[in-house]
Parts: sequence; C-alpha cells; structure tokens
Amino acid sequence: MEESSIKYILLRDHVAREVEHNMFTLGLTAKSTPAPVLRGELLEGVRKANQPMNSTKVAVVGIERKSLRLECPVDDISRLSKEETDLLLAITSYEARYQTYMERKRLAFGRQLSLGSDVFVEVEGISKVLPGIVRYIGVLPQSQGTWFGAELIV
Repeated sequence: MEESSIKYILLRDHVAREVEHNMFTLGLTAKSTPAPVLRGELLEGVRKANQPMNSTKVAVVGIERKSLRLECPVDDISRLSKEETDLLLAITSYEARYQTYMERKRLAFGRQLSLGSDVFVEVEGISKVLPGIVRYIGVLPQSQGTWFGAELIV
C-alpha cells in the first residue's frame, strides 16, 4: 500500500469525489459531488490505513485541489519524485503538464538547469524563441513548484 508522501500524476481522465465541508456545522457534515479530474492533475497518496483493500487501486487526494478524493487504478497514475513534482507544479495547464511528463526529455532538461544556464525562451506575443540565461530557480509567492527566471538576451 502507498504512503501519504508519495506523489503521482494522473495519466487518464477520471471522475472523483469533491468533498465540501459545511462551515455552519463546524465541518462535521460533508457533501460529496462528482468532479472531473483531467490527466496531468497531480495527486498525493493517502495514509496507508485509508488505502483500498484492492491492491490494483490507490486512494489519492489532489495536491492543488485538496477537496478531491479518488480511488484510481494503478495503471492510470505514475509515481513522481519530489523534484519532478516541483517542476510539474509550476506548469499550470493540466494538458501541458501531462505532455511535459510524457516527453521525458523536457523534464530531464528542467532538472539539469542551474543558475547561468543558457536557454531559449518562448515569449507570448513574439513568434520566435529568444536566447536567455537562467537567473532564478525557486518558488514564487502564492505559487507552488519550482519556477525559472530568465534574463533575455536581445
């Protein structure tokens, strides 16, 4: 069975339960509604005691959407390292996140970047990629994941 610190990426779309707690009853009552969960969503395994008896499924919750609860077939998720999780969290589009994960070269490239690395940057509204130098690697306020800041060389 899986432990709560294990992170996953969803490889196929699913429908999960979204649990909403009632504020007027001090959170003692909860309403569960179906919620779509798209491939590329990042998930975290729940405690071993809360895992299903069926070893072909893993109980997970959303990392970004904490109210999501899902029992997922093991073939529909892939385990992530902490570094992979942090890199993928910075990609806000589920589909772009999924594509980045599936194209392993892009994740490997992100892992090997360091301050001073030469990069090419796609800038919204400009049709060509621009050369740049990585000047920042880390977290941003109000954001999860590992972000990169590049100085453009123009």
